[in-house]
Amino acid sequence: MATINLKNLVPTKVSTDLASYSMFVYGESKIGKTTFVNDLYGTQVLNIMTEKRFKALEGAYVQYVSSWAEFLRVMQQLKLPEIQKQFSVVSIDTVENLYDYLEKYVASKWSEGSVGERDDIWGKDWGDMKKMWKDGLLKIEQAGYTPVFVSHAIQNTVQIPKSGILDIDKENLTSYEEKKDKKDNETYLEFQKFEPDLKDKVMAPINKMVDNILFLNTTVDNSGQEQRVIHTRESMQWLAGSTFKGIESPIPLDAESYKKAVIAAIDKIPDEHKKDEKFSDTDVSNDQPDFDELMNEAKKIGFAFQKADKMNRVTAIVEKVFGLGSKLGKASPEQIELLIEAVAQLKDEAVKVGVEIWL
Repeated sequence: MATINLKNLVPTKVSTDLASYSMFVYGESKIGKTTFVNDLYGTQVLNIMTEKRFKALEGAYVQYVSSWAEFLRVMQQLKLPEIQKQFSVVSIDTVENLYDYLEKYVASKWSEGSVGERDDIWGKDWGDMKKMWKDGLLKIEQAGYTPVFVSHAIQNTVQIPKSGILDIDKENLTSYEEKKDKKDNETYLEFQKFEPDLKDKVMAPINKMVDNILFLNTTVDNSGQEQRVIHTRESMQWLAGSTFKGIESPIPLDAESYKKAVIAAIDKIPDEHKKDEKFSDTDVSNDQPDFDELMNEAKKIGFAFQKADKMNRVTAIVEKVFGLGSKLGKASPEQIELLIEAVAQLKDEAVKVGVEIWL
């Protein structure tokens, strides 16, 4: 667990290294999602592919996986120092196939043909799958890599009351139909919305992990020519978003154009708030102390209070943190957060009442 000391805070600096930023990339089949990722990161990226269509991906580092067990083996090898030196980005391509692997894995664990088949395990299979999905994806960050997720896009029909749409949003709709509902006499705008080909429960942990959501699509320019573009901002017709304030959208679909757009957005930040070094979420320390070491420290603190004939103070703090009747020496490894808080309060109390602690 990270040490908390607000007196040591310094202003955050924005990294200019693109490998610092995680992303979710989605678009229609064959639009160039995998090529874009590899052009963007080059030899820094390890592609974990769930589809065999990568033979034309020139110069890419690819590990094909065909099951969740194989994915876990890759996650284990990501911890190897020589692998960590070689790669800084890990791309999952595609996410939907990897989730299918997990479903088969969990169903097998619970002796099911498909998850949810049994009604005698009270949803433990679904609970397993939810936790394993989140934990599995987090293994990328925990091993020190920036995650990139790739998925296909689908179109869903959406209806929104016309009265609830701002004029500027309506102007940005490329195509829609006005339909009047006879039941409530309300006029609705009906249009197609692009979304990742993922269920909400699959997308939810990814959405919380990534810095950028890029939607790759084909559009038509003013001269009537088709252009492949990257959307970095959300609209009523697609999901997108960027951590870079003021980044342009859309951007031509190529790595160089995207790099230039990111650099232009970062250039707006004062130099004193920027740094060239890679910085990822894994650089934010959240190390948890060793339980046995913490327990030894707690016992030494308790002994100091006992020697000072102030054990009533220890009892009051321990019961406040752990509950009535609790004993500090009976804390379990699962209660380490409570133990951390109790030790912190005991140290503060020692200062107040003049108990000298020797650690």
